[in-house]
Amino acid sequence: MADPPDRTQATNAREGGSANDVFLSKPWEIWSIPGGTARHHREAFLLLPDEAASFKVADISVYAADGSDVRVDYVSVDLGSNSQSRESISVSVYRAPGSLDGEWASVLDHVKRKHPGSRPTDPFPLPDKHPPETKQAAMVDSARSGDSVGGTFVQVSLFHTNGWAVRYEISCPLADVAIARTKTRAFLEYLRERD
Repeated sequence: MADPPDRTQATNAREGGSANDVFLSKPWEIWSIPGGTARHHREAFLLLPDEAASFKVADISVYAADGSDVRVDYVSVDLGSNSQSRESISVSVYRAPGSLDGEWASVLDHVKRKHPGSRPTDPFPLPDKHPPETKQAAMVDSARSGDSVGGTFVQVSLFHTNGWAVRYEISCPLADVAIARTKTRAFLEYLRERD
């Protein structure tokens, strides 16, 4: 949960099943699929569409077969589409493992280890539909040798709601931060819609 590399795919996902199967399982206690083009988490009030506001699903990871631990990775369909570096947003939703402050410390430590030597910066503001106690951090990861994008903006956000944790991990080329800020805000606002 706080350390994504330690998680493994649920058994049915490893055995060739579709990651979307978890969202289609009856009795749909955790998820519903309104209109067939989005996944709605009933208790976290989170809507994960196939495509919305300049982003589309790139990958779905299921870490618990009952749908209680999933990640949906999105990639920008326009920003950076002509280069190897695009904006990406990963949305994880799972049962909250404990206190928000305790989990945040672990998440922040993981991000800092993943991006050593990065410097802090201001995070993108979240839309009003997010809880006021949402935790956020952003950093600039300097360009590595052979990287032509001139650095990467990285942000992580975490909030708890109704016993669930929701984490966003945002990444984009540093050169695209100004436009990514607006596009990201529109997308994250859409995610907090209720069905």
